[in-house]
Amino acid sequence: MYVRAQTYLPSKMPAALKPYRDDELRNLRGDDQQGPYEAHDRVYRYDVYHDLGDSRQILGGSKEFPYPRRCRTGRKLSQTNPDRESRLLPLVQSIYVPRDELFGHLKKSDFLGYSLKALVEGIIPAIRTYVDLSPGEFDSFADILKLYEGGIKLPDIPALQEMRKRFPLQLVKDLIPMGGDYLLKPPKPQVIKQDEKAWMTDAEFAREILAGVNPMMITRVTEFPPKSTLDPSQYGDHTSTITEAHIGLSLEGLTVQQAVASNRLYILDHHDHMMPYLVRLNNLDDTFLYATRTLLFLKGDGTLAPVAIELSTPLLEGGLTTAKSTVYTPASTGVEAWIWQLAKAYVCVNDYGYHQLVSHWLNTHAVMEPFIIATNRQLSVTHPVHKLLHPHYRDTMNINSRARELLVSAGGIIELTVFQRKYAMEMSSVTYKDWNFNEQALPDDLIKR
Repeated sequence: MYVRAQTYLPSKMPAALKPYRDDELRNLRGDDQQGPYEAHDRVYRYDVYHDLGDSRQILGGSKEFPYPRRCRTGRKLSQTNPDRESRLLPLVQSIYVPRDELFGHLKKSDFLGYSLKALVEGIIPAIRTYVDLSPGEFDSFADILKLYEGGIKLPDIPALQEMRKRFPLQLVKDLIPMGGDYLLKPPKPQVIKQDEKAWMTDAEFAREILAGVNPMMITRVTEFPPKSTLDPSQYGDHTSTITEAHIGLSLEGLTVQQAVASNRLYILDHHDHMMPYLVRLNNLDDTFLYATRTLLFLKGDGTLAPVAIELSTPLLEGGLTTAKSTVYTPASTGVEAWIWQLAKAYVCVNDYGYHQLVSHWLNTHAVMEPFIIATNRQLSVTHPVHKLLHPHYRDTMNINSRARELLVSAGGIIELTVFQRKYAMEMSSVTYKDWNFNEQALPDDLIKR
């Protein structure tokens, strides 16, 4: 058995252990094993994303659609499309993951528990879809609030109380209801617990841009008006149409140039990554989107405030995909106030989709997988760098495999719930072209922005 406890640099490893180290690395690389791999295998080989479905782009291995490598499974190729890997039956057949990367018993239980909890909390909206005259959409704010009301009140059942006492894990206890609890009732978000209209304020909108799920997109404005990085030979001039006249009265007495120079003007820019796909996205059923730019001002009290939102749609003219843009500014009364709320909603849609696919899936999960593969292929388990990295890799590859099975595949949960639909993974691939390893860590990421 290869000894893992002691740490050795390759040059310091005892001669008696070197053959075992070499044999271990040979097994982990598995270069002579084509697959399909079995549950007991420990093979780490690179592969592209050609397992998302026959109708989806192959991601990785090309300049047009680059992507981080994933772990090879060795599955047979699709009979209908030999360039793609065959698909498995979700939740019936398991995607291969090297044995050392599988969930531990506690993690597996927690993962299943959270999945069940999410499933239960989604049952009511699903049921309502079948009895709603306008399925797939909310008819009013009241429809949304009803998700957090009602449910089925459970009677007091002594057996359930006893089960809760016997389970040590809090998650399992949460899944076992008590008498008086409401089944199929998700918890109300904290932001609307005290005031159901709190989410509508500009202060809350700006707070969630910075302190919400996707604070990675907000950047300091360094030139005004903001410019585009889209190729002008294809797209023409996509410089923002926001002017000083739009925002001048919202800058606490500063001019735009003074606000820029004093680092008090910021932007949430979803224009450039949206615009190339907007024609295709808006041709999908029940979909209409804008590419958004949101300007925010850092006030004297240290909070952010939105001062302008630009909504853009593509305009085909002279062989170029230019933009037709409209700028909206804050309003608190009349029709203008509701138009302003709608503009903020379009910003949130852009930001949510980008968070799910890029900030979360791509930049948190997918980019880690090739590092996991490389570490296991190149570094002995006794190497100090391997020991340093290994705890940070735990469960990532297994989670990624489940994501390819259920979330990011053709017809998966991501395509059903985010606006990018069938273009979701393809759009994340285009964004990956600008990914730079040296810019990912703190403080470099903040310095860049």
